Amino acid sequence: MREIFRLRGEDYFRSMEFALTQELSGTGGMVLSPGGGWITQKKSVELLRLAGRIIYLRASPEAVARRLRRVETRPLLAGRDPVVALRELYEKRRALYETADAVLDTERLARQQLIAKVVELGSTIK
Repeated sequence: MREIFRLRGEDYFRSMEFALTQELSGTGGMVLSPGGGWITQKKSVELLRLAGRIIYLRASPEAVARRLRRVETRPLLAGRDPVVALRELYEKRRALYETADAVLDTERLARQQLIAKVVELGSTIK
């Protein structure tokens, strides 16, 4: 991902992300976990909204920064204070994230509870 951003830019990366979303939108019985910028592509969101549920696993920018193993591999965070960069991205994207079919707070639920909720929500797909 970092190389794609560096050599071709974010727009090219997002076009590849959309192409993969198109390809996978016809596949059932799976969990797709795209990156945080995926939600900014309206056409990708529309494709998956038709095929299943969009579940937002909410976490504060601080929690996300703690969970990241290699910040330098994240092109939109590299070379910056990750918490500051994540806060900025979150503020830009928050309204889009909140349009999900369900919102689960990852800081209030244990991992097994999150998994159970995702399975439960997935079993009630349209």
